[in-house]
Amino acid sequence: MDVGDCQREVDHLIDQLVAHADFQYREGNARVMRTALKLYGVRVPDLRQIARDWRAAHRGISTDAMLRLIDALWNGASYEERALAIFILSGYPRVLTSLTQETFDRWRTLIDNWGLCDGLATGLLGPWIQADAAERLDYLRTLIGSDDVWSRRLALVGTASINRGRSGPTIPDLTFDLIDAVKVERHPMITKAVSWALREMTKTQRDRVAAYIEANRDVLAPLVVREVSNKLRTGLKSGRERTE
Repeated sequence: MDVGDCQREVDHLIDQLVAHADFQYREGNARVMRTALKLYGVRVPDLRQIARDWRAAHRGISTDAMLRLIDALWNGASYEERALAIFILSGYPRVLTSLTQETFDRWRTLIDNWGLCDGLATGLLGPWIQADAAERLDYLRTLIGSDDVWSRRLALVGTASINRGRSGPTIPDLTFDLIDAVKVERHPMITKAVSWALREMTKTQRDRVAAYIEANRDVLAPLVVREVSNKLRTGLKSGRERTE
């Protein structure tokens, strides 16, 4: 795939975004997610299907060609182009796990909203770290020390995907260290990510999370204390009891 072919593929994918655009969904997205990017209003199931169809039509694509396309999408003008980059690449685990830290550094500088931040963290960063945890876990420490709020959120949400424990060991010690680094912050994107990271650990580290909340009750944001305490008590961050 040369440069011209890559642009034709991007144009073809954009045509599909336009075809699946939903005005009402776009308006709803614009209300809950601030971004300078163009919004087509394509629902997540449709984005996933577009990505699956593209992968099915390009089974023999080379790694270099794949990464050229992903970079082109990630540099696109719309939220949905970048979301497609995540959904397409997540279907090529061998390509994903071969990425470099520099690639993630380049991509994270272009994030301006929680949707892409969380998608990158759970769909790509978490699996990438798990593929070589011994060498890559320190990258989370780099991210949490960044001046950029989206990079700090990326680190926290990345732990949430790893701590699900579906494809490797969990990282509770490192997660608590990362949370300690930002627990006094009150930026809503950070406090919500801290809550998410702690709530994910209640599944495997319930007693440690409970003890952490108790020890840091006066330091953590009230939202974090409330949501995590609710999760420990009822299994839901809202605190509403589960009903059969």
